[in-house]
Amino acid sequence: MLADLLSKPPIERVGRAAYLMGTSPIAARALRTRWARWDRKRWRPQDGMVDPEEAVRAILAEHTLDRRPYSATALESYASCPYRFYLRTIVRLEPRDEPEPLEQLDAAQRGTLVHAAQFRLLTRLRDEGELPVRADSLDHALTTLDAIVAEVARHYEEELAPAIRSVWVDTLEAVRRDLREWLHRVSENPSWVPSRFELAFGIPAGDERDEASRAAPVPLSIGVTLRGAIDLVEESGGMLRATDHKTGSAWTKPGQRIAGGEKLQPLLYALALESLFPEQKTWGGRLYYCTEKGRYTDVEVPLDHDGRVAITTVAKAIDEAVRTGFLPPAPTERVCSFCDYASVCGPSERRRSQRKEGDRLVTLDSLRRMP
Repeated sequence: MLADLLSKPPIERVGRAAYLMGTSPIAARALRTRWARWDRKRWRPQDGMVDPEEAVRAILAEHTLDRRPYSATALESYASCPYRFYLRTIVRLEPRDEPEPLEQLDAAQRGTLVHAAQFRLLTRLRDEGELPVRADSLDHALTTLDAIVAEVARHYEEELAPAIRSVWVDTLEAVRRDLREWLHRVSENPSWVPSRFELAFGIPAGDERDEASRAAPVPLSIGVTLRGAIDLVEESGGMLRATDHKTGSAWTKPGQRIAGGEKLQPLLYALALESLFPEQKTWGGRLYYCTEKGRYTDVEVPLDHDGRVAITTVAKAIDEAVRTGFLPPAPTERVCSFCDYASVCGPSERRRSQRKEGDRLVTLDSLRRMP
């Protein structure tokens, strides 16, 4: 009915549906909220976390980057959509877990197998004095890897194995194949020596953690309190480097530092090493896509002047957004297609947010353009 009215000339539609506002307070509230959300100019509280009252700002003050710990992944979600960051990280709203029959391993489960195998392999080779892996010790490392993959399979089979046995067997073979190629490539460049594996801070202790891990989060020099685990710490010439192993597709390009604010782990983890080991110099961080799917892409990010400026800019932008309570639904182009909160916002958030006054998104847009 409303769509039909809107298609008519203004003089014919004025006041025609006014009775809805008095008949039902629920309908009135819904229509006013919808009007406010589709306002072409102003951001309003109906949009999400926008211009909250002073009492709400006092609550948000407890969530500034120096008051509570954040993970690198949580901070990376801000640039893709501030409201998504707010719902996931501050409200901690999670989708309902609906058990489904396990028919195949998802990306996270496959990543669990890869990381567990890498941790056990590197730990064993370190204990044997076989690190770094070189061309003349590669055969021993590969033999050890095969035994480690079998160990990991036995450990995780009950938890992760799908109902179809062949899927489990094929997945393990693919993991073994990926890791063998990873070892080949590692042996070709032994200048960086692996020294610590799964170095954790601010997260619960586990069996597969480096002995230097600490229970407390790490305060960084940029005013961020960070929690997480660095997959691999390497040393070369007295310098440290933080490596995060990725098992998915590589969309981060070499030469990028923060990739529009969506890839912060290299610089954040480098700053964590700088805080944890102040007596040593930190070179930087890197993302290593260590599987065939990621084409073994190596993205190095030095902790130089430009890197520090970039990560400081991100931290200030997020902290200011939390302090002022301006965390609107302003998604990037594709993020809504895989967002857990699409049912909260609706299907048209990007188109709707582009109608709003753009001057309040200048900082976010600038952040998204940073390499």
